[in-house]
Amino acid sequence: MSYKVLELLQTREIKDKLTKTDEEILDFLEKNFSRIPDITVLQFCKEAYTSQGSINRLCKKLGFTGFSDLKFSIKEDILEKTHSKRESITNTLYFIENINMKEGKNLSKVLKKNPKILLYGLGASKITATYLQRQLLYLGFQVIFISEEKMLENFNNFILLIISSSGETLRVKHVAKNFKDRGNKVVSITKKGSYLDEVSNSSFTHNISINKLNVITREQQLHMIIMVNELVNLLHFG
Repeated sequence: MSYKVLELLQTREIKDKLTKTDEEILDFLEKNFSRIPDITVLQFCKEAYTSQGSINRLCKKLGFTGFSDLKFSIKEDILEKTHSKRESITNTLYFIENINMKEGKNLSKVLKKNPKILLYGLGASKITATYLQRQLLYLGFQVIFISEEKMLENFNNFILLIISSSGETLRVKHVAKNFKDRGNKVVSITKKGSYLDEVSNSSFTHNISINKLNVITREQQLHMIIMVNELVNLLHFG
């Protein structure tokens, strides 16, 4: 996404040298950005304590023919920003709608009964797991992050919480099965219907499709972060 005016105001990377007056006008533009398309140049001069000549000179430095051209470009930036924001909101709502929130409540109840937790995650999910570990420690849980399967061998009174967006990673499947086969409890934040979901004693799942061949979509964690935050809120306030 590229903005014609907004980026100039934020970076102030302009070829021609800016005067103190130029900087003051730019400050006014940035502070009143959303209003500019609806005000006249005379109103601008009055409110910014400047002259029409100073505004026109700055407009040319910015690459515009005049104040009207600047106003038009600002209006386009506002429309682009609004569209981008709506698109982001739509994407986030899609994630939320495809998360089984009721399962989050069930998982929070399980964790409250088992405050000694081992956390496991790989790749991008490892970052999410580390974030969850910090949140759980703030809430008073005993939480140990496990980076190698061998570390699990001497833990028998802990519950294992695995975070995996796909729930089908070979190492994740191996860790979950071995820990559970030893008579321990496994819970997870993962994809509905995945191997990890099926093997878990309790799981908090999503129904978002994952393209395993596309690294970018495979590694995305927004839905996982939403789930982690929901779980933390349930543990804290629920």
